[in-house]
Amino acid sequence: MLNKNWMESRYTLGSLVARSAAMQRLVRQASLQTHSDASLLVVGDTGTGKSMLSRAIHNSSSRGPLPFVAVAAARLTPDACESILFGNAQGESGALARAAGGTLLLRDVEELGPVAQERISQLLSSAAFTTAAGERCTVNFRLMCTGHTGDLAERLARGMFSEELYSQLSSSVLTMPTLTERNADIPYLVSDILRNFAERERVSRPSVPYHYMELLTRVEWPENVQQLRNHVESVMALSDGRFDPAIVLAHFEETASPQSLKSLVQELLHKLVVAPQAASASATN
Repeated sequence: MLNKNWMESRYTLGSLVARSAAMQRLVRQASLQTHSDASLLVVGDTGTGKSMLSRAIHNSSSRGPLPFVAVAAARLTPDACESILFGNAQGESGALARAAGGTLLLRDVEELGPVAQERISQLLSSAAFTTAAGERCTVNFRLMCTGHTGDLAERLARGMFSEELYSQLSSSVLTMPTLTERNADIPYLVSDILRNFAERERVSRPSVPYHYMELLTRVEWPENVQQLRNHVESVMALSDGRFDPAIVLAHFEETASPQSLKSLVQELLHKLVVAPQAASASATN
């Protein structure tokens, strides 16, 4: 099995699925960010691929060969913030030192608490920091952040997120489209998911029945690309690398958005199972 980090290290803007107008527009905007060192905020709904876009921008920039260090903002609690960012007395390097020359990504930045917000704001204002070992270092990395559109806006409105820090983090802002807004990308995303899955698991890549692909483009995906990927990979795993109609439909009933799902699943069941069985029975009579 191939290492996930190794696969992610290959992401570039050119490898992103961008057949839809929404994604083509985003990739054009993102390409401008590969020539910048200014802080970048990538916002969007759950599962839209914010971290993947951040990694692709890093890999496509001059910092690409250098470290890409991702830290979940929720981990930066008052007790853990200092050691995670700046290292500890036992000699472990902090995220800031490990990201030297490259990129530091703060995931789900809206989850930063007051202590971490203040500490990061001070860091950005001074452009320098002191490690746990007492070494004074200048900031030599690009800071990127991801944030959930609604959650971040709500915390700003309620005064739970520093406006000063938000201003520091959002020199540039990119917004990830939802899967509904990039519906034309779904067939190509599925192909990409299957290719990566087959490569990672070292199995042959299956063909996708037309009616199954049609269903994927018509069902709602509230958790966007992440949910689509989970569905396709689960079907692959459960059906031993084949698209077994019964497994596909059962998995849809458990995981997909319920709106209009029943009629769509029944339609697919008829096309993939009932109709072929009827044709087979007719041929034998």
